[in-house]
Amino acid sequence: MHRFNADEIPPFIIADNSDSMRMKCILALFDFEQVTDGNSPKAQQLLKFDSAVCASGLLLNIADSGFFAEAKCLFKYKKKDVTINMIMKYENIRDDYYRWTVFGVNGLGKAGLVDTSHYGYINPTNHELHFSELSQAFPTMNGHFSKQHPIDILSYMAGLCESGTLQLIGCSDVVYWFTQVPGWVFSVSSHTRMGANSGWLIHDLMEVSDEQAKRHFIEQLIDKR
Repeated sequence: MHRFNADEIPPFIIADNSDSMRMKCILALFDFEQVTDGNSPKAQQLLKFDSAVCASGLLLNIADSGFFAEAKCLFKYKKKDVTINMIMKYENIRDDYYRWTVFGVNGLGKAGLVDTSHYGYINPTNHELHFSELSQAFPTMNGHFSKQHPIDILSYMAGLCESGTLQLIGCSDVVYWFTQVPGWVFSVSSHTRMGANSGWLIHDLMEVSDEQAKRHFIEQLIDKR
């Protein structure tokens, strides 16, 4: 963030007071293995993004509402290993007290822990038998929640953890997502290799058509249903 804001100049860039200094700092943060040559569509996209950020004067801050950390975690579920992504958010609690919080989760469906496309069946006349078929829905309840009140994935996962069905082994990787730049979404991930173009670099860069598209991206990231 310090280099993106040009508060810190990379050692391989000669510092000066020119208007292009911040542009150089931002360009140095990109994963250049994605760029085939200076005239490629990817190179043009990077320059377009860089120009838009510098023209707006936007600065990044860890407490920004549009900043998320995606922690890729390994869990144990019914004696098998599953990967679930915890979406973390940096939040202010009071005064100058901050903390990381679990903001959302994704990957439960892919891991086979929940299936929101499945519709469980309880006979429409079962109320006459004191809902005797309700026992068929337990213990998972998958497919039995009302369409008017979709399952809260984060709460569902909390229940799995509380019961001991799902146990955390550890975090294997982290990807940071930035959605606060108007018209853009990008990620930062670690790239370990020789040379200056290594370390934490901007990898995924997406131009979004409008704020509604950006909200949709965030909803997918946190698996909001």
